[in-house]
Amino acid sequence: MDQQRDINITDRQRQILAIIVEQYVSTARPVASEHITGSYELNVSSATVRNEMVELEKAGLIAQPHTSAGRVPSDRGYRYFVENLMTPTALSTSEQRTIRHQFHQIEMDVEEWVRLATAVLARTVHTAAVATAPRSTAVRLKHFEFLSISDVRILIVLVGHDSTVTQQMLTLDESWDQASLSSLSTRLNAAFQGKTGAEIDAWLKDESNARSLPALAREVLVPYVVAMLSRMQRPETAQIYHEGLGHILAQPEFHHPERVQQLLELFEQDSVWSSLISSVLTQDGVQVIIGDERHGTGMAACGVVLARYGFEDQMAGVLGVIGPMRMPYSRSVSTVSYISGLLSDLLYRAHNPQLLGGEE
Repeated sequence: MDQQRDINITDRQRQILAIIVEQYVSTARPVASEHITGSYELNVSSATVRNEMVELEKAGLIAQPHTSAGRVPSDRGYRYFVENLMTPTALSTSEQRTIRHQFHQIEMDVEEWVRLATAVLARTVHTAAVATAPRSTAVRLKHFEFLSISDVRILIVLVGHDSTVTQQMLTLDESWDQASLSSLSTRLNAAFQGKTGAEIDAWLKDESNARSLPALAREVLVPYVVAMLSRMQRPETAQIYHEGLGHILAQPEFHHPERVQQLLELFEQDSVWSSLISSVLTQDGVQVIIGDERHGTGMAACGVVLARYGFEDQMAGVLGVIGPMRMPYSRSVSTVSYISGLLSDLLYRAHNPQLLGGEE
């Protein structure tokens, strides 16, 4: 993050900041200078540590919640820790083996894989987990039907190449009977099958193609088909799975009713999750969002660790964990990274049957 480039602190200050973050994450209690000198071999006095803490506070990296209390990390301090001081805590070999075994016990059921991923993340990191079902990033048309509901109302039922189904009801300016609609859908399916929304749109922009269609198809129905395909290939619109909300509610930060209400509202705000998911889908690696630095006040007390999973720019989803800002980031980053990689591998193998075999 650019905001971290202007922070200039000494090696000893970095060491003290790391101690404060790690201790506060572990205990949820402000960290005092006496505790640092008594528990860590810094070879300096408490007075020296206090002076260094004053400098860290001036830099906006820690804060003193009460007079005479110890210090706690600030949003900026957590960000500096994550980007400069954190060493990811890798899952042990036995943990990795156990997690792989759980996934391999499930037959090729993508929905169950995603549900299991959220459950494993929540249990391993002891916080809430979220995941979206994987969606094709370039959906191709398999088939669609125009179904007459009444004189001027029709239902478009569209199936993507990945068997995803979507529907759209619309009201026409003129009456069409089912026979005419079926004839039109048969004709258009022959022209559009296997095409993406962008390819169908390009086909429609060819004047010879456009002139061959009735005005209703040219101006209304085909544009609707294009729009429906476009929506199907937006992974941020996929179903979101949640697990482990109770882990967050057990943390001291969420013992106050107003904080609980904010958290519950956050989980219900589709706009917040769509924004988070959209940003993660465009980036590689694990992304850490701390507080409300990017996504509004609803995130003020939270930390989020997310990663994209999928393969070859063909299919993608997002998974990760959300917890109090005081979350174990090193453990969270490693776990999210491992499980996103595992899901990516499972999806790739599911779409390439010749690679399927026994558990590795």
